[in-house]
Amino acid sequence: MALTEGQWQIRGLTLGPGTAYDVLDSSNPFNCQVRAEQGGDRAWAHGSWSGVEWQAERVVPINILIDVGANDIAATIEARHALAAAFRASHVDLPLTFALGGREYLLWGRPRMVEPTMDLLGVGKAWVRAAFVALDPMIYSATEHEVGPVSLPTWSGGLTVPLTVPFTVPATQVGGLDDLSTAGTVEVGLRLRVDGPVPQPRITITDPDGAATTLRVDITVPSGQWLDIDTQARTVLLNGDPAASRRGQAVGEFPLLQLGTSQLRFAAAEEAAGTLSVRWRDGWW
Repeated sequence: MALTEGQWQIRGLTLGPGTAYDVLDSSNPFNCQVRAEQGGDRAWAHGSWSGVEWQAERVVPINILIDVGANDIAATIEARHALAAAFRASHVDLPLTFALGGREYLLWGRPRMVEPTMDLLGVGKAWVRAAFVALDPMIYSATEHEVGPVSLPTWSGGLTVPLTVPFTVPATQVGGLDDLSTAGTVEVGLRLRVDGPVPQPRITITDPDGAATTLRVDITVPSGQWLDIDTQARTVLLNGDPAASRRGQAVGEFPLLQLGTSQLRFAAAEEAAGTLSVRWRDGWW
């Protein structure tokens, strides 16, 4: 782990053991609530009803004691400045990482508050209430898994021997297959990169229970170009450019990675020299 047990990190600033920022036990990254889109009392029956429900954003309170180890008011104020800079507003989602129980976790979201009190400033300390809102409420592993590049399949061997009864020796597939494993408590999305040349790339994920999901993109990815596919967000971008969406050419389903070990199959409309790379993180609620 990049962090030691009990440490937190945002924008490169590390909090917790071994730093000037003591993170109190009241800091809690695990609170999460359900968001009900529709609900209310039943008009002609007991109880109530509820429509579709989703996980709400995750609000993470982080309570901090700045303690520079001496009655140094100036050093305490400088530490406050650094903390305020780390929790400043952002127009993009940021990673908040924390290490607990021997594992490093990650949340994606935005800083929302950094509120110091001045009561202890005279002795070189300061209480600070901070907050981070994970707009994506899933907790991810800080470690990102990666498989690839996986080449398109080729076939070797295979022939029919003219014996009394024709005897067929099956061909052997080379490339195009790999295993993907995930832990946690929930299925997770995949980040797929298809590097050309690949005519009509096809990605199939076969779950541990044998169910298969296939996504095909009906374009030819030229040599030197690539497709970025996010199966959670269901986006297909040529060369990673949001203005070059190829979502309309996607056919089939966007696969999610189920718990356990799944099989990846990479194919195309014909043999080519393109490759596929896959990235993902474990996920928890």
